[in-house]
Amino acid sequence: MAVSGSLPLAAISGPLEDGYQAFQAGNFRQAAQLWQPLAEQDNPDAQFNLGLLYAQGKGVTKEPRQALRWYLRAAENGHAEAQFNLGDMLFNGRGVFASRKEARHWWEQSAAQNFVPAQFNLGIMYLYGHAGEINTREGLRLINLAAKSNHRPALLALSRIYGEGLFGVEKDRALAIYWKRLYKEKSAPLQ
Repeated sequence: MAVSGSLPLAAISGPLEDGYQAFQAGNFRQAAQLWQPLAEQDNPDAQFNLGLLYAQGKGVTKEPRQALRWYLRAAENGHAEAQFNLGDMLFNGRGVFASRKEARHWWEQSAAQNFVPAQFNLGIMYLYGHAGEINTREGLRLINLAAKSNHRPALLALSRIYGEGLFGVEKDRALAIYWKRLYKEKSAPLQ
């Protein structure tokens, strides 16, 4: 379960867009300086971006607690990718004590906004019973949603689940081959 780390393209001009341009040019310190005032004014994109910078130590000192702080503020403002990253930090105990229950909460929020990596992670949580009881039906539903968006880990997971009959699912060679083929197609380099 990995932290998502791409910056969204800005649809507006001004300091937020200037921060994106600075980030793209590798001037992370300037990006942080541009986003800081916006983040303090509750701009969820700026809050998420600052969280990324602190998580990765780009333009600022790498500080998981600061990353957590900004992800939390953005997550509370409804930012799906921040909710996902916050869930990841909570699940793995980065910058905070691990809490699978809290991770599940934030991944549920993110998945409800159709953020595909959150759908997959939440599906895995349900299959293994992390932060609650096992719910195979819901786990498979979420992993199927992620697979339908061509999420490579979900494609591979479904191939294994049907190929090996995992989680009480009946083995289905045709479905296993189908998901494996899609996985391989999505991993082929673009020409």
